[in-house]
Amino acid sequence: MKKETVVFDFLKFKVTEKVECGNNVIEKLTDNPKFTTPDVALADLKAKNDLLQSRSIAALSGGKEATILLHQTEEEWNELMRKEAKFVDRIADGDGAVIVSGGFSLAKQPAPRTHVEFSVELGDKSSSVTLRHQAVEGAKSYIWQYCAGDMPAIEESGWTLGQVTTKSSVVLAGLAPMTKYWFRVAAVTASGTSTFSTPIMQVVI
Repeated sequence: MKKETVVFDFLKFKVTEKVECGNNVIEKLTDNPKFTTPDVALADLKAKNDLLQSRSIAALSGGKEATILLHQTEEEWNELMRKEAKFVDRIADGDGAVIVSGGFSLAKQPAPRTHVEFSVELGDKSSSVTLRHQAVEGAKSYIWQYCAGDMPAIEESGWTLGQVTTKSSVVLAGLAPMTKYWFRVAAVTASGTSTFSTPIMQVVI
C-alpha cells in the first residue's frame, strides 16, 4: 500500500488562510499523544501565528514599513510551518489518518474544500458585516454575538448581543470602521442552546 504524505499547500495560502491553518495545526497538535515533542514548540508556532495575524491587520493601512514587516513575518511563518509539517510527516510514517490528526492535508489526494460552517464577510455597506452559519437541523433561532478588540478572557463575559434571528444568516450594521471585531454564533434548538462557534476575527471598514 502506497504511503501517504503531507502536502505543503499552506505555503501558497493567503495570509488570512495561513493564520487559520496555523490555528488549526496548533489545536490539533495540542495534547495529541501522537505528537508529544514537536520539532517546533507549539508556543513558538502560536507566537509567530499571532504575530502574522497582527501584522496583517497593521498592513491594512498600506504603510510601507508595515507591509515589509508582514512579508518578513510570513516568510518566518512559512519556515516554522514547513518544519512542523516535516515533523508530522515523519511521525505519521505514511499513515494518512495520523497526518490529518496533526492538522495537515494529504498529498496523495488533497481533501476537497468543505462547506464553511461559519463565515464572516464585509457587508455591502460601510461598517457592516454579513454572518452566515450552516443551517442547524431543528434550530428555532440563532444568537449572534460580537466583541471589539481582543477576545474576552472569560468565555461568557464581554460579548455583545448583535441579533437573534430565525435564519442562519444576519447583517450587523453600525459597527466602528477600521476596528477589529470577533464574531460568534450559537443555535437554539428544542434540546437547548448549543455551544458558541469558534470566534472569527474581521476588521470592519
